[in-house]
Amino acid sequence: MDLTWISVIDTAVKIGLGAAISGLTGYLVLIKKQSHEDQKEERANFYKLQEEKKSKYVEFLSLSQALIQTHLFDSCSPSSDEYKSYLRVFNELQIISSDQMRLEAFETISSVQSFIFLNKNQQEQQIVDGMVSTAREKTSNFQKAAQLEVTRCYQAT
Repeated sequence: MDLTWISVIDTAVKIGLGAAISGLTGYLVLIKKQSHEDQKEERANFYKLQEEKKSKYVEFLSLSQALIQTHLFDSCSPSSDEYKSYLRVFNELQIISSDQMRLEAFETISSVQSFIFLNKNQQEQQIVDGMVSTAREKTSNFQKAAQLEVTRCYQAT
C-alpha cells in the first residue's frame, strides 16, 4: 500500500510539473508573439506616416515654388485661393511633422510670404531679387530636411 501511495504522488507531481512547464512555455510564447505583432504594427504605422509626410512635404514644396514663380512680377492677394490652399497644407504638415521640420516649414513659409506679398512695382530690382533668392533658398533647405525625414528608417523604441 505504501508503494502505491508514493506512485500516485509521483505521477501527480510529474503531471503537475508538466502542466506548469507547458503553461509557462505557452505564456512566454504568447508574450513573444504579441510583442512581435505590436512591433510589426508600430513599424507599419511608422511607414504609413512617412508616406503621408512625404505627400504633404511635396505638396508644400510644389505650392511654395508655384507661388514664387507666379508672383515674380506682381504681388499675391492674401485672400486668393492658391494662398489659402498653401496655408492649409502648411498647417497640415505642422501637425504631423517633427519640431525640426516644423521650424524648416515656418522659415520657408515666412520667406515665401515676404516675397509674394511684396509690391514689386515700387521696389528696387535688387531687393526683389534678394527676396526671391532667399525664398528659393529656404524652399531648398526645406526640401533637404524633408528628404532626410522621409527616408529615415524605422527604429524600434
